[in-house]
Amino acid sequence: MNSEDKKKIITVGHIALDYIFNVERFPEPNTSIQIPSVKRYYGGAACNVAVAVAKLGLQSGIVSCVGYDFINTGYSSYLKSLNIDVSDIYHSDEEETPKAWIFTDPKNNQITFFLWGAAKHYKELKPPNFDGDIVHLATGDPDFNVRCVDTAKKEGKVISFDPGQDLPLYSKENMEYIVNNVDFVFMNIHEYRRTLKLLEINEEDFRKMVSTLVVTLGERGSIIYSKDKEIKIPPIPTKVEDPTGAGDGHRAGFLTAYLKGYNLKDCGLVASAVASFIVEKRGCQTNLPTWKDVIERLKKKGYTIGKDKG
Repeated sequence: MNSEDKKKIITVGHIALDYIFNVERFPEPNTSIQIPSVKRYYGGAACNVAVAVAKLGLQSGIVSCVGYDFINTGYSSYLKSLNIDVSDIYHSDEEETPKAWIFTDPKNNQITFFLWGAAKHYKELKPPNFDGDIVHLATGDPDFNVRCVDTAKKEGKVISFDPGQDLPLYSKENMEYIVNNVDFVFMNIHEYRRTLKLLEINEEDFRKMVSTLVVTLGERGSIIYSKDKEIKIPPIPTKVEDPTGAGDGHRAGFLTAYLKGYNLKDCGLVASAVASFIVEKRGCQTNLPTWKDVIERLKKKGYTIGKDKG
């Protein structure tokens, strides 16, 4: 194991069991629609990132809350088989592990119903001592994420933040505090617009609050805003089977490349490449690539990335 592989990313937030559906259309209120099939997948935004980081070759750990069904679903043994540090997972004997029912239409619009279950216990938890190089805050309890920012900042960690689907739970005060005290903020374009409304602020002023902001644009790639620079990152074209989890893979790829010493543009390209693998199969963790897979795909698409960090 070289020095790069010894670096570690700790994710904070949901572990969940996903039920993913592709539907021809979303039903109107008081109507029904048929679904062709149902299958359970391992998911949860934080855990999607943690698993992707492990597959990409870095050490990975997760801080989360799970329920009484975490072990018998096989999720626990699966994470241990990937050598993911699960020592800071809270287990509830009364609540279910969080669950998501995700519906996607032909235009890749999504509607998600999410059961918090054991995640209600975040409010009771004290942040652990983070033994990683990066602490990535994903979907989860906003107050707990604020406390994790305090702890990680005192420990001198690089902090990354992606509110994801839990953005509506954030108060203006919590959002302002977090974005002013982290190193990276990740959002898709819809979350970005909602955040501007929440903070009652324009794009220019928001970017001044954030050290590095990464906004994903779906099939149009992403944009990185950092130190008055605007870096446009192209998508990596591929056949899309299911977009669920692409954003989580994007974050894992970006942060892994950052810890490996790549510059921001190359981090963005790696992130796009990781996301391109995930959308090819249904399920957030079904088609995760290795680092070698990512580099080979980038080369096939005409991209060569270097190590001149900047």
